[in-house]
Amino acid sequence: MEAGDAELAKFDLDTAIRDYRLALQSQPNNYEATWKLCRGLVDEGTLTRLRADQKLRFVEAERLARRAVALHPEDANGHLYLAVAVGKLALFEGGKRKVELSKEVKVEAEKALALNPNEDIAYHVLGVWHREMTKLNWLLKQFAELLYGDLPASSLDESLKNLRHAAELAPENVAHQVELAKTLVAVGSWGAARKTIDHAQMMRNTWVTDNYYKTEAAEMLGLVNRHLR
Repeated sequence: MEAGDAELAKFDLDTAIRDYRLALQSQPNNYEATWKLCRGLVDEGTLTRLRADQKLRFVEAERLARRAVALHPEDANGHLYLAVAVGKLALFEGGKRKVELSKEVKVEAEKALALNPNEDIAYHVLGVWHREMTKLNWLLKQFAELLYGDLPASSLDESLKNLRHAAELAPENVAHQVELAKTLVAVGSWGAARKTIDHAQMMRNTWVTDNYYKTEAAEMLGLVNRHLR
C-alpha cells in the first residue's frame, strides 16, 4: 500500500495499480486497497484512448467500488468511488440505462457527502451530474422523472454551485477548474470560462490526470475565444 501511494505521488499510475493489486491479493478484504485500486483503474480508464479498454477498466472499478461499500459502508471513499465509477460507465450507455446509472451516481455522491461533508470530489461529481442531466432529450427526461420525480429545477445553477464549492475545498485540483469551465461555457459565461481555463492551465500538476484535463481546457479555448471576439 505504501509503495502504491509513493508511486502514485510520482505519477507512476501503472506501478501504483500493480502495487494495489498485490496488496489486495495478499489481503482480499483490505478496504483501503480495494477503493484505491478502484480509483487507480478509473484514472487509468480516463487516460486510455481505446473505448473498449476504457470500459474494461470502468467495469472492474465499479465491481471494486461495490466491494468497498460492502466492506466498509460507513466510510465515504467507497461511496465516492462507486459514484465515480458508475458515472464513467454511464458514458458508454445510452437511453434508459444511462438514466438508471446516473440515478445511482447522485445517490452515492450524496452518501459520500453525508459521511464526509468536505469531500471535494463528491461535489465535483454532483456538479458534473447536474450539467449532464441538462443534456437529456425530452423522452429521456420523461423517463428520468419517473425515476426521480421532478428533475432539479436549475440544473446548471446547481452544477456551478457544486463545482465552485469543490474548487474552494481543493483549489489545487485542476479537474475541478476544468469542469467548472465547461459549465461556465454551458451557461454562456464566456469571460469567466476564459479566466477559469487560463487559471487551470497555469496550475501545478498534483494528480496523474492533470495533463488530460489541461488538454480538455485547451480544446475549449478556441470555442471560448470565438465568442469573446
